[in-house]
Amino acid sequence: MIIQFIVIIFQQLIYSRFFSGKSDVDTCTMFSDRTLINRRNVTSDTHSSYRANRDFLSVVFQSRVIAAAMKVLGFEDQSGMPTKHQLPKFELLKKSEKLECLHELAAKVVDEYVFQSSSVVNDIVDSVLTQQEKDDLLQQQELTPEGRFPCRFPGCDKSFKYNGKSRRSHELSHEPPVQLEEEPPPLTTSKPVSPPKETKESDDAFNYNCSLLTDSFLFFNFLDAIKEGDGARILRQYKYFMLYCKADGSHSTKYALECLYQFFLVYALLSPRDSERFTWNRSVNNTGQKGTNIPLDEDTEHSNNFIKQGIKNLGPNLTEGAVKRLSHAEKSSRSILGKLDESIKRATKSGHHTRGSTARDLDELVKRAVQFDIFSEIEGRTYKHFHDFQRDRLDNDNLKASSVYQWINKHKRYITWGIRAR
Repeated sequence: MIIQFIVIIFQQLIYSRFFSGKSDVDTCTMFSDRTLINRRNVTSDTHSSYRANRDFLSVVFQSRVIAAAMKVLGFEDQSGMPTKHQLPKFELLKKSEKLECLHELAAKVVDEYVFQSSSVVNDIVDSVLTQQEKDDLLQQQELTPEGRFPCRFPGCDKSFKYNGKSRRSHELSHEPPVQLEEEPPPLTTSKPVSPPKETKESDDAFNYNCSLLTDSFLFFNFLDAIKEGDGARILRQYKYFMLYCKADGSHSTKYALECLYQFFLVYALLSPRDSERFTWNRSVNNTGQKGTNIPLDEDTEHSNNFIKQGIKNLGPNLTEGAVKRLSHAEKSSRSILGKLDESIKRATKSGHHTRGSTARDLDELVKRAVQFDIFSEIEGRTYKHFHDFQRDRLDNDNLKASSVYQWINKHKRYITWGIRAR
């Protein structure tokens, strides 16, 4: 799957959930933040305004991280000192010790506002494992070639679709009745009944901003994995992205399926050598500097744009052979043009997008987030548009463990049959 396209889809999932033109009256939502800092180039359609939307999301994400850190550490304002955590004297610490301290403080923020005590992902995994055990138990019994349960009386050719009451009643009708060994108790995917808890009104502002913080962490972690060329981390992000697309229902079914086929390739279909190449050959570094990798598909687009310049100059001499020669000479042509520009001291543009200072916008967003106290759970605080906002996007009917398990197994069978769903 094309990584750059996945980045756009991932960002679109965030905007479709958190960004709405009707939510301007709800304080500390993305649209109200857009109004506050006057980002009029930000729209709900990520495909047409990806760069503007990504830069805006970055500012919003930074403001939420700062506000969450101030709440956890006990800062009254950005220039104050923490009251809930004693900071060491950083000027006396080594670089590794400063990094360790930063990780410790960051973990406090993540544990407080990103991870929940009852994670839906853990429940999904546990339920899938239970369903796997149940199916394994059924597979241990003898079945007909059609996958049906045969009557266990010698000589009887009757079979049943289910191993239930009809099968047992038929076996007892024989003379003598079929005597069975004691069967193990059936497995169930139902959750243990927990004691009733006191119901309290939810806080829409708290749930909204905690959820926004969680999804933004995933999104920018994915971008960072691409920049670092970390193929293993990219694959881990695909696992979450698959669940996100599956939870989104029919809008993102094909994207969830593409993520699933990624794992089929890595863990089953490709050889170990090709699997390793597929995992780590996702990005390219053209500068030799750290953290400057770009996706291979984006690099291919740059290559196509360079070749198109030569094709445009061919005029009426445009032929298939001429285009092939231009393509084969791309690397040497780039080298010659680069040395020529260097010799005549011609200033060339780097190709990087210029970015203005966001300090003022960031300061405005942090001030309002702290003033509205978005990371304190206040009972009964509601939004008008995002009313009864659900904190965990994976906690919905589209992501039931049994359906996910069956969906995965169905496409595993498609692979064995040599077909691929679209």
